[in-house]
Amino acid sequence: MSTGVPENREPDWPPLMAILADCVAELGDEAFADHLTALLRHSLGVEQCILFTYTSGDVMSYLLVDNSRYPKVAGRLARLYAGGLFRQDPNYPRLRQLLQADDGRADPELITMPEDMSPAYRSHLFAFPDLADKASVVIPAPGAIYYLNLYRDLARGPFSRQDLERLQALMPLIASLIRRHYRKARPPTLPARHEDAKALQALSRRERELCLLLLHGHTLKTAAAELDIALSTAETFRKRAYAKLGVRSKARLVALCQKG
Repeated sequence: MSTGVPENREPDWPPLMAILADCVAELGDEAFADHLTALLRHSLGVEQCILFTYTSGDVMSYLLVDNSRYPKVAGRLARLYAGGLFRQDPNYPRLRQLLQADDGRADPELITMPEDMSPAYRSHLFAFPDLADKASVVIPAPGAIYYLNLYRDLARGPFSRQDLERLQALMPLIASLIRRHYRKARPPTLPARHEDAKALQALSRRERELCLLLLHGHTLKTAAAELDIALSTAETFRKRAYAKLGVRSKARLVALCQKG
């Protein structure tokens, strides 16, 4: 799949600046996720992107899942990881250490794929037919650690030194965008388990499933793929759910679930 980035060459800056402008314009809104993944694809040629947040109580949640070719498999991997597999991640001790330090202004860190990965963990991590490499950006924030995982496929090959240098240069920008967006979109007091929110009990099974995916960071498009339904059907479920709950946006849905 073409990413618009020729191998071992700098990305085209005018399109990149336009994508960045879209990211800034959509801070706090649902469309931000699509623009962020477009920025990562255009600048780094990534095939898959998953963003997690690690918070007190040893809780891992996923905020963004993007793989245009295998969205359902990427979603399953994100759920598996957040459900407990993260404790087998060689980077897990560093995440705990940074969370305990609680320095929300610390610089982001780049971590390349460790060589001491257990065979069992590696088999879960690369449960795709064509993923070749992974690089992670760890972003401290007040009361949380954002954990951005970027994957390259076999067609493009592992991250080159130039790719990693480019990612290193972009990290302050990426960290600022993520901190600002999720501070607006997901208040830090949001329950880790939206399934426990009583507000969603009034919904039908499919409406509830769709809302849970939206709360876990999916866009409407990726939620539709995860549920194996048409985008128009997902739009209908969302419209019905919002009407039943008396909300008009995902931000209002989040606020409603905060109340229980």
